[in-house]
Amino acid sequence: MNDLADIKAEFEKRKPWITQFHIEGEKFGGNFDAMNDARIKQFFEIFPNVKTVVELGSLEGGHSFALAQSPQIEKVTAIESREINIERAKFVQSILDDKKVEFVQADIEKLDFQKLGRFDAVFCSGLLYHLPRPWELIPKLSAISPNIFIWTQVSEEAKAKKMREGWRGKFYREGGILDPLSGMSKKSFWLSLGSLINLLTTNGYREIKIIENNLSHPNGTAVTLAATFHNFKLMQELEK
Repeated sequence: MNDLADIKAEFEKRKPWITQFHIEGEKFGGNFDAMNDARIKQFFEIFPNVKTVVELGSLEGGHSFALAQSPQIEKVTAIESREINIERAKFVQSILDDKKVEFVQADIEKLDFQKLGRFDAVFCSGLLYHLPRPWELIPKLSAISPNIFIWTQVSEEAKAKKMREGWRGKFYREGGILDPLSGMSKKSFWLSLGSLINLLTTNGYREIKIIENNLSHPNGTAVTLAATFHNFKLMQELEK
């Protein structure tokens, strides 16, 4: 499909879109430009030589293709729960002629991650805070990768008044399955930053780097961090 008019018509059939895609100099889809998202650059600055990545909550594939376009990447396994998003992503994939991304439809809360194999790194952007029991996800991730990149909303410490299984945070009401930017459950649990760091450390991520702690995000505090089983400085020296 090379004709821009045909591409536009196919995008129209599948709207509404969230993600914006650049194809032959034209913009298609929604307003979120994932290809130029700062989090992609941050990921590769921290983990510059990873070859295999598992992405959690791939939506329409914007971050998936952005990760895959890096020359050293051999494979991106993109997990998404909503069938319509998988269909949209595969449609864009056919236009881009991408061979690196594999889309997997699965509910993150129920997925057996070990069946996916092992990966050099996990890319987890915009997902953790949609889960009702986020403390159950991190152990599953530590079993398949020594490196993890996270962008998530967190509870402000003053509002983290709930305790669940030893982790502090607050409850948040999700929009439900019909909301494309919502989690699959009716409510989620936003960990405090302290609990998130402790959760990662408890599960083997011995070194944690806070990339950004955004206190002015419109939806509440948002944190970007990377964590590894290894030592960041040693990793950088070995990679030179």
